[in-house]
Amino acid sequence: MIRPLVRAGLALLCFLPTFPGLAAESPAPAVALSDPEQPLDLSGLVTLQSCVALALGRNFTVRIQHFSVYEAVDSVVVQQAAFEPTFGFNAAKQVSQQATNEIAFSYPYTSYETAAFALNDTIITGGTLSVNYSLVRSDTSPAYILPNPAFGSAVSISVAQPLLQGAGTDYNRAAIESAKLGVRISNLNFKSTVLTMVYNVEVTYYNLLYQREQYKVQEDELKQAQQLLYENMIRRQAGALTDVDVMNARAGVAAAQNLLILDKQAVQNSEDSLRQLLGDREFKSAVGEIEFPPVGEPEVSFDRSYKLARENGPNLAVAQATIDQFKLAALKAKRNTLPELNVTGGLGYNSYAATAGQSVTGAWSGYNWNAGVTLSIPWGMRANRALYHQALSQERSQEVAYDQADQNLMISVRSAVRGVATNIESLHSSAENTKFAAKAYELTKAQFDAGLATSYLVLQAQNTLATARLSELQAKVNLLLAVANLRFLEGSSLQLYRINLPD
Repeated sequence: MIRPLVRAGLALLCFLPTFPGLAAESPAPAVALSDPEQPLDLSGLVTLQSCVALALGRNFTVRIQHFSVYEAVDSVVVQQAAFEPTFGFNAAKQVSQQATNEIAFSYPYTSYETAAFALNDTIITGGTLSVNYSLVRSDTSPAYILPNPAFGSAVSISVAQPLLQGAGTDYNRAAIESAKLGVRISNLNFKSTVLTMVYNVEVTYYNLLYQREQYKVQEDELKQAQQLLYENMIRRQAGALTDVDVMNARAGVAAAQNLLILDKQAVQNSEDSLRQLLGDREFKSAVGEIEFPPVGEPEVSFDRSYKLARENGPNLAVAQATIDQFKLAALKAKRNTLPELNVTGGLGYNSYAATAGQSVTGAWSGYNWNAGVTLSIPWGMRANRALYHQALSQERSQEVAYDQADQNLMISVRSAVRGVATNIESLHSSAENTKFAAKAYELTKAQFDAGLATSYLVLQAQNTLATARLSELQAKVNLLLAVANLRFLEGSSLQLYRINLPD
């Protein structure tokens, strides 16, 4: 029953309410996972939401992490099975024919046929319970005792219960509870994998976006350089410019062409990085058009983001679950420092008759019972005490690790919040710089057209404008990346893409 529930939770298709995120951006549609066995198709418009869905359905890391969750669920079943009863049955026949001499009047013969049933169970208190029933048919020749053949039935129940070491439901349930915590840890690790994958898809998508936009800027710069070269050649023929102006323009064209070649390579590398995240095996699908999402100015708050990170982030929850596992281990280790004190008891009845039915329904005149107590005390109990101290040290060490993880989370959130605020200011500054660079280029080009500036100054103005445009583009992408990083730390990207995961 547990495994289907986990599989249903891992389907990642449940809808969640709109999340009040960093900015006033609308939540993405719920992701619909793709079949990893189908060829990857990235034609047409490739949205960020579709890339997230493809990655969650096809990425190898995410798919591998699925099996870790299944293994953890099965570990709970294994621990619970230790307290399941065991049913046993056996049947046997034994025949004995004694050797004798030639003058003997009889040949002693004995036959026993046995059928036995047993039920054994380990109970949650740490004790063991055994119930046994046996039916025996005996046949002897010569018959010294009647009836012959005869049937005997015997039924018994026995109990053994520890009182100190190994006793208690908390002690015996510790392994089961620890396995359940293992399921929680595995689910949290899966959540961390999904959050990381979403963040990696966002980063890769934005980087590809930047590379393609950079390629477009470089194409524009090449066109401007070619136009300047054409104008310089015309003016040189008219005697208004020299060969130096033409050579400078040719150098500008060559430099722009070289940058365009490098930018094309960067675009292709970014496309491959996206295909890799999406679980592509053939790398044949061309990446279609991608969207530049709106770049807003989200309002950020450290207190809000840190609270969300503590509540939604998997790292602290994993650390806490690990502490709980060590507490269970310490509980068992402490109980093991006690002596072994066990009580045992049993009761049995038996009957004897001429037929099998009479042996069951007749008088059970025979009986037996037993009771006892055993005590075992290792000299000094030093080994178990040392194991208990080790368990306490592991628990306390993990508590310190939790505080360290909390500190690291605080530093990361502070840095992420600061990064968003800084990139907002950087975007404003770079936009102003682009505006001034464009105006400077227009003025320099007008002076050149009027014969008041050299082509070299025009080339410089072109390069300055291209650099400013790229800086503004990088500032936009950096802001998107900063917001994605903060969502990753908060765990809020799951709500943004409406991804529901098991607890």
